[in-house]
Amino acid sequence: MTDTNVLLVVADSLRAANTSLLGYRRETTPFLEEFAAEATVYTQARSPSNWTVPSHVTMFTGHEAAAHEFEITDRLQLGHTIWETLADRGYDTGLFSDNPFLTAHESGLDRPFEHAEGTPDEWDAAYDTGGNLGEWPNGFHYAERLLEWTGERDGPWAACVNLMDTHRPYEPVAEYDEWSDDSVRALQEEMGYKWHWEFFAGNLSLGFAQLLETIYDGAIRQADAIFERIVAGLAERDELDDTLVVFTSDHGEGLGEPTALAAEPPAVSHRLGTHDELFHIPLVVRAPGQRAGRRVHDLATLSRFPDVVRALALDERPVDGGAFVADEGRAIASQRPITAAMREEAERICGSAAPYAKRTDVVYDDRPGDRVVKRARWGADAYETLRRGRREAEDRGEIDADAVLAARDEVVGEAVTLGDPLDEITEFADASDNEFADDLEDRLDALGYR
Repeated sequence: MTDTNVLLVVADSLRAANTSLLGYRRETTPFLEEFAAEATVYTQARSPSNWTVPSHVTMFTGHEAAAHEFEITDRLQLGHTIWETLADRGYDTGLFSDNPFLTAHESGLDRPFEHAEGTPDEWDAAYDTGGNLGEWPNGFHYAERLLEWTGERDGPWAACVNLMDTHRPYEPVAEYDEWSDDSVRALQEEMGYKWHWEFFAGNLSLGFAQLLETIYDGAIRQADAIFERIVAGLAERDELDDTLVVFTSDHGEGLGEPTALAAEPPAVSHRLGTHDELFHIPLVVRAPGQRAGRRVHDLATLSRFPDVVRALALDERPVDGGAFVADEGRAIASQRPITAAMREEAERICGSAAPYAKRTDVVYDDRPGDRVVKRARWGADAYETLRRGRREAEDRGEIDADAVLAARDEVVGEAVTLGDPLDEITEFADASDNEFADDLEDRLDALGYR
């Protein structure tokens, strides 16, 4: 039996474009840059979907989102995930996150783990967030719980940590909140944290979404520091060299970026749309005992995670080139139309849900250097672009949506059922039921953001 541990660290909603690791102007990820000296950095990694549930199901099982079509209306069946494979090989498995879709939802994404920890009833005040919106501890709490749990294991362990510090509301503590100011923080606090419909409806200027980037960057800096604490804790116990460490995100984040299609809304938060800010994510991997840093510019996909674990932790499969590199140079991503509760919110705030209740399918094809061709479908409309590095290099115009589906289906293969239908689910609808106070509306008007 192998003694190689497995650690998957997911910084929720962290997009590649805002990481200094990949060239961003602000120093948001200094530790990742240091860590990269002994790790493999994938500069063109893509997430399987633009929101938590389908992306995690793909990472856990290896099945593409367009193949499993798993939604929060399903309950995850047992027997499909790499975590259960590891448990069968003698590993203790654990999940740590305050993301309710992972640890507190009927869809059961915590079921494959022997141990799972969500939001505690109480926590040390040292782990309070840097604001008043979050009724949960910050990610340092989960880092310490992970280190305590792993320190108590007698044999190999495998764990997933999902950090919500980079998910809205962005509430980094003062030490890492280097680029925002009191006015932006105060406005976010009064807005709540599920404000995307207000932007889509035109009630808020997209310029304010871009202002929120200053707090978002501080949240990234905090997530970087949390990851540093985890790595340092493992190193202090001489476990780092015996651990496969994967740092990534489940999807990116939109901050008001424009769309390539007239019928598609701008990129705001996540869960809707084809924008690459929602799919291009950081991916840094340190194999057990790795000493040399490496950059891989080939297209990579998180759907490879189970295969990477089998290859690098269980020694079951050889790896040629980068372990996360997409097969045949092609990766795909998908998003099903929004749920009934989200449609109701769209109707209430925007007047109609039709512009937002569409499906997303994206096909990426690798090209030489740090370049990727992207073909994307939003409902019945589709387009093609060339991506270079973190940005779009060339808009190639609209294309036939059927061509996107045909290319997607070449990767998907046969559909797979991973869940059973649920009769009732929690939509967390109360968190998105924002009504702006009159004084907030006046302040936004005065600043030009309404």
